Amino acid sequence: MRILIVEDNANLADVINMGLSMEGLQTKAVYDGRDAVEELNNGGYDMVILDRDLPGIHDDDIARMLSERHDSTYVLMLTASSQIEDIVQGLNLGADDYLTKPFDYAVLLARVNAVRRRRSLSSDSVFHRGAFKADLHTGIVTVDGRRLRFGARELAVLKVLIEANGGVVSTESLYTGIWHDDHAHTRGIVKTTIYALRTKIGIPDFIETIPGQGYRIP
Repeated sequence: MRILIVEDNANLADVINMGLSMEGLQTKAVYDGRDAVEELNNGGYDMVILDRDLPGIHDDDIARMLSERHDSTYVLMLTASSQIEDIVQGLNLGADDYLTKPFDYAVLLARVNAVRRRRSLSSDSVFHRGAFKADLHTGIVTVDGRRLRFGARELAVLKVLIEANGGVVSTESLYTGIWHDDHAHTRGIVKTTIYALRTKIGIPDFIETIPGQGYRIP
């Protein structure tokens, strides 16, 4: 998934850019509205993380432009204002979601991953890799035609890894995105779930561990 980050605070933009690129996403950061419009006019972005009150061209005008031309780019708007009227105005202009500053990076990442899952399912729900086959829409997974049974969170982890399209997904990302509302577990549950997936799938090196980074399906 390709993401454009539009934020006039260069330090914040670069931190978001680096974090998302480490999750296997294709990202680019720009720092004003004019550069954002140029990038979006070139097309190919699935999502734009759009700061409110940009220099050059205001973000409201960018959101309106995308809405009026029925562009499918998902717009996540960032703002320092938590006023309800400002949030409603942004959504009415064409934003799909809103995040107020300051925000926790884990929350931003969870929202990006939610968009990534929906995009992946809508474009192609069937994944093949050798004897392995998974229909992400129905949740049916087979190896050599034999159906495998997974728990809900095992299947959720498998989906995230598949949708990363070969990119590395960090332990923190998996834990935050899947167990974020369950305080009964620690981050060690991710390692346990990966072990269970490997055991059930039974294909050597199907899920690869990248030391110090996370996991991927190469």
